[in-house]
Amino acid sequence: MSDCYDLFLTVDLPPDLPEPVLQELRWLLGQADMPAELKSTDWESWGGPWQAFAGGSASHSFDGADVSLLVRAVDRSNLDGSEPWALTIRTCVHEDDFGVMMEVVGWLLRHATTQGWVGFVRDSGLGQVQHLVRHEDGFDLVDVRPADRQERVPWSSR
Repeated sequence: MSDCYDLFLTVDLPPDLPEPVLQELRWLLGQADMPAELKSTDWESWGGPWQAFAGGSASHSFDGADVSLLVRAVDRSNLDGSEPWALTIRTCVHEDDFGVMMEVVGWLLRHATTQGWVGFVRDSGLGQVQHLVRHEDGFDLVDVRPADRQERVPWSSR
């Protein structure tokens, strides 16, 4: 049985995202037809393009559903009144596709405005979690502290 990765990503994108980028992103999310030219990765070296972030179905390896949503952040407008794009993705990635998915994530993050923590990647085989952290030069996958070293903070709703 192959390992899969649970990818969760949440970022803001500029309100004036260039139309070719927006069109490709919408296609990746399963919300539009494929554009004539794809810039997110060299899809041919990966066997051809697919809608990597399309959601709307139960995850085949993790509890819950694969989802993707791109909306205007109308309640969080910028100082100039413009509305950024708000994007959230949760998708299952097969280990054979992990490399291409990280290339697409890198392409997406080059257009994002969010700095710092933007998501996580969880391995189905080992259960390890890595944070996705965006910075000016790209992004890093940062290991989460092993489970046997966690500091627990009890939560009570009382």
